[in-house]
Amino acid sequence: MKGRPVLGFISGLLFGLFLALALQQFGIMPLTTLSLIGLPIVGIALGLGLAAWAPFGNKT
Repeated sequence: MKGRPVLGFISGLLFGLFLALALQQFGIMPLTTLSLIGLPIVGIALGLGLAAWAPFGNKT
């Protein structure tokens, strides 16, 4: 896998956690077990996908 999968995993996890908490704080979505577990998993998948799709660095 090219790119940085560990950075994508960590960034996706943090993005999902902060998104779940922000949605709860703004009253858009209640903080349930599904949102607290589901959104970080979606964030991890998104982060790993972006890490695999967009390898940053030298193109040669």
